[in-house]
Formats: sequence, structure tokens, C-alpha cells
Amino acid sequence: MYWNGRVDGEELDVLRIHQVVKAMSIEELLEVDLKEKKVCFVSFNSDEGVRRNSGRLGAKDGWIHVKKALSGFPIFRDDLKFYDLKEPIEVIGHDLESAHAKMSKVVSDLKKREFLVVVLGGGHDIAFANYCGILDYALEKESNPKIGIINFDAHFDMREYTNGRNSGTMFLQIADICEEKKLNFDYNVFGIQKFSNTKRLFDRADKLGVKYYFAEEIRTIPSDDLYSILKRNDYIQLTLCTDVFHITSAPGVSAPQTFGVNPRNALPLLKTIARYSKNLTIDVAEINPTYDYDDRTSRLMANIIYELILCHFE
Repeated sequence: MYWNGRVDGEELDVLRIHQVVKAMSIEELLEVDLKEKKVCFVSFNSDEGVRRNSGRLGAKDGWIHVKKALSGFPIFRDDLKFYDLKEPIEVIGHDLESAHAKMSKVVSDLKKREFLVVVLGGGHDIAFANYCGILDYALEKESNPKIGIINFDAHFDMREYTNGRNSGTMFLQIADICEEKKLNFDYNVFGIQKFSNTKRLFDRADKLGVKYYFAEEIRTIPSDDLYSILKRNDYIQLTLCTDVFHITSAPGVSAPQTFGVNPRNALPLLKTIARYSKNLTIDVAEINPTYDYDDRTSRLMANIIYELILCHFE
């Protein structure tokens, strides 16, 4: 349904992603050969977190448009296998918490089978569920895992959640989990917008030791800063909130940015992360087809996702 496109033949050198991707249940995916080089897409079919955060709705369909954009991309390596969790994870009623728990279990289980997991949203609250999945997986291997979060985002997303979680609270939730479990909270944000975050959020980020870079600094970030994050952590969560990018490149988002990041300036950083992360998990959020033009935003993120996948398996 989501994976379809042009067919130039069945020979290896003309294949496209939609011709090779295998949509499977979680039970089937957990039987896949452990030794394969493989990626699995996990879809989150909700923008309940955005609704709770008073954002503009539509991101629940983002994953559908990303898959359509990915479908036609050519296959360059026949040893790299593509899988897709057949059924998207749903929010029943407004029960975001249960959906997050389900997604965390899926992420953890897939990582145990050595998939590169790529979660497609949905609202950016998927970052919390993804982190919990990574943490559960890592805690089975060691008692004090070093997990680094690299967030490309215009926002800190560290608001209070006394009235419940949403798409703007997840990294404070993660900070609290780290404090509870006595783990290091290693949170790094690339693309922050000064006028999109309150003073309280900047103060909270400083208090919790968050390392952040403003959007205008993207082109001048020292490579040593990025390599330091990758070197000191054994697990990397790369989380992409699509509103980090300039509105001309990404008009279809929940919170468009007039002075957002040029994707070409972000791509070298993203490729470095994908290439050198020791244990990578990716989530991509806030693609809002309702406000997009000619699927411009979905196409952008599909291109970035495929670049990340190919770099990771170089």
C-alpha cells in the first residue's frame, strides 16, 4: 500500500526500495537472520502528542508520505536488507502512554536482533518512546549504559509534564529517568531557535548541562565537538524534528521556521553521525503533509534518511 513506484526491471542494478522491502509482523521480524545488514522502519500513526502540545495537527500521516518518497530510491547494495513493521503503532483514544510503551518494546526487541531501527512519526514525542526502547535494550547488556542523544531541532522540548506528556516534554522526561537511574544525561541539540524557546527553557537546559548550538552556528560547529559526543557514548539516538529546517525546504511541519537550518549545511554533520556512531537508532518526526507543497518536506526527509542508512552501513 505504501511501498510502490516505478519498475525498470528485476535485475539487481535497476531495483528500487519498494521492490525489495519486506513488510512483516514483529514476530516475523524477530526471526530474521541475526547476521544480516538490515534496517527496519517502525511507524507511529499519531499526532496525539502534538495535540496535547497545542500544535497544528497532521503529523500522524507523515510516515506514509516518507515511505512513498523512499519507495523510488535505487538500491546500491544487494547485501543491505530493508524491512518494515507491517502494522503502524496506533494511539487508541488518547492513550499516548500505552502507545509509547508498545513502541519502546518494539524498538528494544528489534535492536536485540541487530536491526538499524528507523522510527517514523508522528509527533516528536516518539523520541521519548525510542529512548526508552534503547535504554531497555542497553540495560540488558550493562548496568550503566552511555547513551548520547543528538537532536536536530528548533526547540529544547523540555517543558514540564505535570499535566501529562506531549511533544514538547520528552527530553525533560528522559532527564528525570536518568536522574532516577543514576545515568548520565547526555543531551545535545543542533539548530536551536532563540525566539522559539522561553528563558525558562534556556535556564533549564543550562542547569541540566545540555549542549546546544543555534541554527546560525550549524556551518561552524567544530568537528571535535561532534566526534566527542560519538566517542564518549556507546549508544546514539539521532532524533530529527523536521521543523529544524528552513521553511522553504520544510514547509510541511508542525512549527515552521523562517530562519531554520539549510539542509545542505546539516547533511555533513548527519552523515558523520551515521557513519561513526557505535550503536545507532534514528527517529524522524513532525512531518505534516497537511501543510506541505508537492511533498517537499517528505521528499527532503526521505533523502536524508536514505543518506543516513547508506552512510551507516559503509
